[in-house]
Amino acid sequence: MERAHHERLIETLRGGRESSPARPALRVPAEHYRSAARVEHERARVFGGLAPGGWRGRPRVIAASSAVTAGHCVPVELPGASLILTRGSDGVARGFANACRHRATRLVDAPCAAKALVCPYHGWTYDLAGHLIHAPHPEAFAPGDRRDLGALPIVERHGLIWIGANLAGYLGGLDADLAALGLDRHVVWRARRATPRCNWKLIVEAFLDGYHIRILHRDSIYRFFLDAASRGEPVGPHIRAVTARRALREVPGALADVADLRTLATPSYVVFPGTVIIVHPDFVSCITLTPLAADLTDYDHVMLVPAARADEAAHWDKSWALIEDTVFQREDLWVCEQVQRGLSSGATDELVFGELEEPVRWFHAELDRALTGA
Repeated sequence: MERAHHERLIETLRGGRESSPARPALRVPAEHYRSAARVEHERARVFGGLAPGGWRGRPRVIAASSAVTAGHCVPVELPGASLILTRGSDGVARGFANACRHRATRLVDAPCAAKALVCPYHGWTYDLAGHLIHAPHPEAFAPGDRRDLGALPIVERHGLIWIGANLAGYLGGLDADLAALGLDRHVVWRARRATPRCNWKLIVEAFLDGYHIRILHRDSIYRFFLDAASRGEPVGPHIRAVTARRALREVPGALADVADLRTLATPSYVVFPGTVIIVHPDFVSCITLTPLAADLTDYDHVMLVPAARADEAAHWDKSWALIEDTVFQREDLWVCEQVQRGLSSGATDELVFGELEEPVRWFHAELDRALTGA
């Protein structure tokens, strides 16, 4: 996070919350979380995907830059889209549909070092820039029938690989925040893919809510944080926020004297619609969420650590065990599944969000705009 934003949001935490009467709660119909028609509408209008003409949808993170090294190719599976990322000797990251242009055979099954992509069916061969460089018996095809893979709109920015056009314009005010994280100097420590049985919006809401830390995370990370002390703001369609750590109570002087503000408040972002970035004191979590069904979500968490400290295995393994194994899996995702079970039982016709969950209001307002085309 840019330091100016970090300091400003921390100062609002130090100032306390205004004591004005609470507004009426945000009420979200239960059907928004359990309707198959609703989630298909969200998938089509908000997330998009791979189509014969290329990528259709908002930009999204698909990999960390450090996961794709020169001379390698990496398959990337997105819900409804199978891709290949490559990095040639020129150092440029590129992406293609993971399908031969001859008979659509899958080209790559696992990360590999390769000088070319060779179709296992008929041997059509492409270089790492996607150009068709060999097809057995070329005389059997008219020149126009022998096609290159066709590049997808892949953008490498801030240490992450994104798919989608006009990324800088889409990130808007968050662009400088993400640049300040220095993720181009980080490497992947560990990653996990899971399919929690809950609606994707419940997980986004959990990461926007500092109200639950004292209760849900009582035995894990609450010892590091203050109760219900978070501040956020919308940034275009996205959200930036900070959550106060206990060390904030011990800083009587100016924030300008604090070298690393992450010791006082943890920054986080929701890049609309389903990318969550959490800036822990010494590493970063990047989570992408995609709806699979009304009650099923694709969850992909990548832990990024400073490359200069990549040899601190015991430390990073301990951090992973706390954050991913305990906080995310056993607490956040677990409780989202419990909410989904309550919704599916018909026990309620709406979810209620109060003043301490204000960022959820912004998220749903943006989602409504995206669904209606406003």
